[in-house]
Amino acid sequence: MSNSNGSLTRRYLAALKRYLKLRNERSLQQAYDVGRKTVAHGLGVIDMARIHETVLLTLLPNSETAEESFKVAKNAGAFLTESLSPFEITHRGFRDANRSLRQLNDALEDRNRQLAATNQKLKQEIAQRERVEHELRESEEHYRDLFTQAKLMQENLRHLSSQILRVQEDERKRISRELHDEVGQALTAVNVNLAMLKKMVRGSHTRLRRKIADAQNMLEQTMEVVHDFSRELRPAMLDDLGLIPALRSFVKSFAERTGVRVSFGATPLVEKLETEQKTVLYRVAQESLTNIAKHARATQSQVSIRKLKNGVQMEIQDNGRSFRVEQQLASTSGKKRLGLLGIQERVRLASGKLSIESEPGQGTRVRVWIPFNLETVDSK
Repeated sequence: MSNSNGSLTRRYLAALKRYLKLRNERSLQQAYDVGRKTVAHGLGVIDMARIHETVLLTLLPNSETAEESFKVAKNAGAFLTESLSPFEITHRGFRDANRSLRQLNDALEDRNRQLAATNQKLKQEIAQRERVEHELRESEEHYRDLFTQAKLMQENLRHLSSQILRVQEDERKRISRELHDEVGQALTAVNVNLAMLKKMVRGSHTRLRRKIADAQNMLEQTMEVVHDFSRELRPAMLDDLGLIPALRSFVKSFAERTGVRVSFGATPLVEKLETEQKTVLYRVAQESLTNIAKHARATQSQVSIRKLKNGVQMEIQDNGRSFRVEQQLASTSGKKRLGLLGIQERVRLASGKLSIESEPGQGTRVRVWIPFNLETVDSK
């Protein structure tokens, strides 16, 4: 008998004696422990049976009667059964493992078939990709030329956009001057003639005098509309007096016309900007306040201009309804979107920066930053 078998036999004998004496679960647990040790030493069920036989032959001669021997043998059988439990568990584990391995092998075979089909498909795709890459390499120069042309076209479009805005402002200025000077003077002359005609009518021509008075009223209203239209197109004050007086006048007339209370404040440094840059700020303020009146349902607004870094920042804030800025900019239709895009384009052409924030309960805030020309302005 090997040393390991001898050691296990002694452990088995000691554990069985303790079980025969105590006959409780704790002593029976030792049978399971001996069986687990046997499995750990690589022994099998037959080895376990031989150990049991050896131990039983050792114990039975000590029995005084046949009945006692039968009782010992029966209890020893229960002890043996418990000691064989680890073998059963191990066998069950092997059986489950073999079943799992068979299932895994079946799955692997299916997977191998799928991989074979996938590999064949990949080979076809690789061949197709190689053909495409070959065609792309052949047309690379063509695409590079197209890209260069696209960049050139983009620059041309930006230049064209700048020219259109510049021409638009010049045309606004020309029409505004003509409305103010020629049309305004003509309407004034007509009004003077009507006043003289009214004085010339005497006596019983009350009805005629009333009609002349009505015509004068209509003429004065028309003159006011022409003057307002002239200011909307291009306020002469912007070119003659500067941005601050022009904005202050516009804000005042806007508040009177819409009922929205507007506060205005500006740093004198804004007048150091170039003419086109000041026009950008005026148009942004004009468009923003117009949007407030049309869409925001605001009761008050604030327009402020202050020095910031190497430029000035104009901020227009209201307490009206909010809107989704990204959704408006991404929309494919709507005058509101055109207004925002117009603001974006003007600010970009002035080398400025634009940000629009709109949150529920906090209204909308438009910020525009325009840089100074550092050659003419001390930025400190």
